[in-house]
Amino acid sequence: MKLIEEIKLANGLKLKIFDLSRRVAADTFKVEISFQTKVDLKESYFADSQDYAQVKNIMGDELTYERKMVRSFVYEKDQDSVREDLINTFKKNSLNYLASVNFPRKLALSMLKDIKNNPYKYHPHIYSDSEE
Repeated sequence: MKLIEEIKLANGLKLKIFDLSRRVAADTFKVEISFQTKVDLKESYFADSQDYAQVKNIMGDELTYERKMVRSFVYEKDQDSVREDLINTFKKNSLNYLASVNFPRKLALSMLKDIKNNPYKYHPHIYSDSEE
């Protein structure tokens, strides 16, 4: 994982862009770019303290936003232009949304919704062979 760029957003967040590309055959690559930012979890994002506590107990003090963009079977000679195209597409389509002052709150509420709708993802079942 190689850090390509770090962008300071208008809302104070830092967007980090990583290159996760790798060779898949003698002359082709999987070009994969990861866009990541960290958001401090704040109680003020939630309508009640129980929702805040639920997210905090599962995710901790910080939330991570990550988006990956991938192109498979890219010829070696084309990988730089494909990488640049993926980055420019993301910036054009998503940068304003991530830089919005409301983005951290929306991310926190989205996480709460996912936790409530899919609790099995966050509370794995523990199986035990021992008898109580």
